[in-house]
Amino acid sequence: MNERIEKTTKKLVIKNWESSKKFWMTENEFTGIVVGKDATNSEYVITDGVIEPNGFIPNHYHKWEDQTFHIIKGKLEIVVGNEKMTIDSGDTIHCPRGIAHYMKNVGNENAKVISYIFPGNWAEDFFTETSRQVKEGKPNLKLIEEKFGVVYLKE
Repeated sequence: MNERIEKTTKKLVIKNWESSKKFWMTENEFTGIVVGKDATNSEYVITDGVIEPNGFIPNHYHKWEDQTFHIIKGKLEIVVGNEKMTIDSGDTIHCPRGIAHYMKNVGNENAKVISYIFPGNWAEDFFTETSRQVKEGKPNLKLIEEKFGVVYLKE
């Protein structure tokens, strides 16, 4: 990890917010892939998310990934591990794998969130499957946990 590498095999990616393919994660929250695993050799994925007013990211944790959120716009109530707080534009939250996290938009406008997922092996397939389940109204949380290592917790 400490070696200095001057050459990269990662790809340059430039996108605006609206240009990424969107995946419905809940009824009032969707996310898009800004930088996918193919551009990063699966080392990470960068997403752009929107949480509508009163929308939320359900309480869950990742078995195999770390996730960092940077709040671009909006006011969110969050629970990370045992900590509960309200955060705002410019705040950052890092959730190591195994740490549960929940976010709810408590503002009056759409919240915009950038997320970094390390590693990025399963993120895109997870978004695709979750979006399909949300659209069909048939959640299969056991499948999500087994295939993607994302564990949803009961409220």
